[in-house]
Amino acid sequence: VQLSEALKVGESLDATVVDMRFVKPLDETLVRQLAASHELLVTIEENSVMGGAGSAVSEFLAHAGILKPMLHLGLPDYYVEHAKPAQMLAECGLDASGIEAAIRARLASLPA
Repeated sequence: VQLSEALKVGESLDATVVDMRFVKPLDETLVRQLAASHELLVTIEENSVMGGAGSAVSEFLAHAGILKPMLHLGLPDYYVEHAKPAQMLAECGLDASGIEAAIRARLASLPA
């Protein structure tokens, strides 16, 4: 997912966007800070969600005993028909509008 799409959503939702350029080593200090200061943590990756960057964040939080609502967005676990990359990402909900819709839905489901 292009960082520009995440930045558009971050601006629209007044949300913090962190560019997680690589999974290892995980910036545990930053993850702790974000968990302490945000009601929801969202990971977005152009990769499978299972075993991806979001999983690493969730595993760290679980190990640290930090309970935090999470939303992991990424590629589905099925074949996506070939098309232009932007079209494929949009079909997977990984364009700005799809990302924002998923985040808004998750926020709406959080207890008040």
